[in-house]
Amino acid sequence: MTMDVFAVGVCALCAVIFGALVKRSNGEYAFLAAAAACVFIALAVLDQLKPVISQIQSISQSNAFSQDILLILLKAVGIAIVGQLVSQLCKDAGESALSYAVGLFSKAAILTAALPLFTRIFTYLEEIVRL
Repeated sequence: MTMDVFAVGVCALCAVIFGALVKRSNGEYAFLAAAAACVFIALAVLDQLKPVISQIQSISQSNAFSQDILLILLKAVGIAIVGQLVSQLCKDAGESALSYAVGLFSKAAILTAALPLFTRIFTYLEEIVRL
């Protein structure tokens, strides 16, 4: 795990140094280097999350939580991570309005993904109030 953190740090620093060197002459290449480094780091994050995902799968199989709820939570986390990453890439490219739009869309997508969960919560609350 320590080596993974080191590798991610080296990747990020290489992308930053390359970006700083080519930014004046070819800003597009600097952006592509940053985007490629982000994809590499995102893949490294997914690799690091394998134990977490397997733990969540075992929790869902133990009937402690409904499998639907865990699926909704995983979708929301995935949408948040991708939305934040793309939003920051847009901001780094100088497109702050596009960055805001991506952030807004990802928040709306999270709300949409969590809508069944909200419905279930409000149903439970309604049952409690009736008692």
